[in-house]
Amino acid sequence: MELRDKSGRKINYLRLSITDRCNMRCVYCIPEEGIDFIPRDSIFSLEELAEVSARFIRIFDIDKIRLTGGEPLVRRNIDYLIRTLAGEPKLREITLTTNGALLAPRAQALYDAGLRRVNVSLDSLNPEKFRDITGGGNLNSVLKGLKKAADVGFIPIKINTVLLPGFNEAREMVEWANREGYILRFIEFMPPSTITRGRIEGRGPKESDIVDELESVLGKSVLLESNNGDGGKIAHRFGFENNKMVFEIIPGTSEPFCGTCNRIRIDCQGVLRSCLYSRDTLSLRNLAESSDNEFAEAVLLFIRKKTGRTLDHIGTNMSAIGG
Repeated sequence: MELRDKSGRKINYLRLSITDRCNMRCVYCIPEEGIDFIPRDSIFSLEELAEVSARFIRIFDIDKIRLTGGEPLVRRNIDYLIRTLAGEPKLREITLTTNGALLAPRAQALYDAGLRRVNVSLDSLNPEKFRDITGGGNLNSVLKGLKKAADVGFIPIKINTVLLPGFNEAREMVEWANREGYILRFIEFMPPSTITRGRIEGRGPKESDIVDELESVLGKSVLLESNNGDGGKIAHRFGFENNKMVFEIIPGTSEPFCGTCNRIRIDCQGVLRSCLYSRDTLSLRNLAESSDNEFAEAVLLFIRKKTGRTLDHIGTNMSAIGG
């Protein structure tokens, strides 16, 4: 059964947050005063996460799942969840978004469990700036994690760089990523949620700002690939006329891709969300004992309410639902 919203968009991509805990305190995610973490007995067990994911795969032909957090690698036994999902024949792709700090010691086990693709969040190559952005993070541990992931065999490795106000490392990031063989994706800074509004002043650079800056030092750029309306393309991929370097930009603020959105989200409490910017939710915990037909009916009714962006800021705590 296909899962489609009222606009006819086919939903085949599930973002699954497995924890709200994190070993960093990034300025665009955690407010200065901190947050109240969700009680552990309210967080879905790995078995519950595997079961609800399997239902979406089995009933709705979901064929891509991304594991997020918080920081998913702080969750014990994540290998079990990956191994279970990898055994689903309809699932085409399992990916993981991580800050990379724990990736070096975990990369081999993750690969052996069936994971093949990772995205690593990295907002600066300057150790001091990185420490400031992440609330004390160690850049070297992330770089070691990236190297280990490459050695183990993860392909591709994508770098997610949030364009915060004052960002000025575009050239350094592009040259470094291309030298190391990573795919660099600049992500426009999303409007801050209510809990972080007082911590970051201003908006970050937009796609046009970054392209102009890079062209001033690296030469004329060429748009290689853009959104093509298949629901899976959200990044604009650029190259340069006079060299082989490439980079990507996700213009989620200046060019929202709501019209081709193919994703839904389940947060770490088993709550289904149709959009990062929406407050509409459906508790899947309440459907745990339902039949597949009852489950499908409830989910279809909820997803058919899915619209474009409804708020000008993220609707709830980013660390619980995954960015």
